[in-house]
Amino acid sequence: MSAAPNPTPIERAFYALAFRAERDPIARAALVKAVQGFFYAVAAERKRGGTRLLDLARTLAVRYGRWRAPRVAERLGVDAERMDSLAAIQDWEDRVFGVTGHWEVREATRAVKCETACPFAKAAEGAPELCSDVIHALETETFRALNADYTLVPLERLLSKGHADCRFEHRLG
Repeated sequence: MSAAPNPTPIERAFYALAFRAERDPIARAALVKAVQGFFYAVAAERKRGGTRLLDLARTLAVRYGRWRAPRVAERLGVDAERMDSLAAIQDWEDRVFGVTGHWEVREATRAVKCETACPFAKAAEGAPELCSDVIHALETETFRALNADYTLVPLERLLSKGHADCRFEHRLG
């Protein structure tokens, strides 16, 4: 678990927009459009066999996850020793990015969330590894920065793969 690197000016702007987007629908719409555009660019590059943008997305997700973890945890007042409390971070993220879903399980050591609508699913259809790899890395880095015993089960059930929902199974211990 390494410390979050200092964000670049572009990353700082993105991070500020993400925090603003939680309660500002205009900021949320701008954030969603920017991420959708990037996802479509990744999918177009993947169609041609390239991975440069996918690799960049993974790197940026890791950086953002490590940076946001302590800030979001403090803002939400989560208990990093309890998965049912840490789950509030995914709820925050879903508000920020306009994702909807529900918790099937929310317990001290395990939480399972099914996301039923995501503004990025269509864009990620051409590169579902944006979800299975990049979003997995974002979640893992965020939660592991707060609790080293955290694990996210591999993301296999995904809207971007044609499933009815995305299934996130978080575990502690």
